[in-house]
Amino acid sequence: MAKKEVNGEQEAQENGGGKKSKKLLFIIILVVLLLVGGGGFAAYYFLLTPKAPSPEELAAQAAAAAKKKKPKILPVFALKPFVVNLADGRGRRYLKISMKLELSSEDLQEEVEKRQPQIRDVILTLLSSKTSEEINSMEGKFILREEIVKRVNSFLQTGKITRVYFEELVIQ
Repeated sequence: MAKKEVNGEQEAQENGGGKKSKKLLFIIILVVLLLVGGGGFAAYYFLLTPKAPSPEELAAQAAAAAKKKKPKILPVFALKPFVVNLADGRGRRYLKISMKLELSSEDLQEEVEKRQPQIRDVILTLLSSKTSEEINSMEGKFILREEIVKRVNSFLQTGKITRVYFEELVIQ
């Protein structure tokens, strides 16, 4: 019986020791997982995340962006000045106007030179249909620009007129 008691005590110690060893094993695994997770996070944070650029790098990037965003200067075609009678009731008002046409491309310059009589005719017809009251206001000038662009673009084939610039506009 003594042997049984001794064996029973050994079994109890082994069972109790087994619980302690399982707890110890669980703590070791938990510590190892925390270390591996922390090491992985540190590697990601220090090695894989992009670093903030230095002020010199920021200045270089801004200069490069400014070079890319330079506006493209389009070619301009100057027309001879126009002098037309306006469509006022008395017929005593006239308009003297000088303008330039902004072209969409260099290729269009040749076509505009060849079609200059047509362009002048279209613009002369439009200008002589206006009254001094229509042209005097800012809104009237903007509308006139839009109408010139529409009418000239209606027969151009190699490009378009993008804008009209008035150099001189006198109503008398």
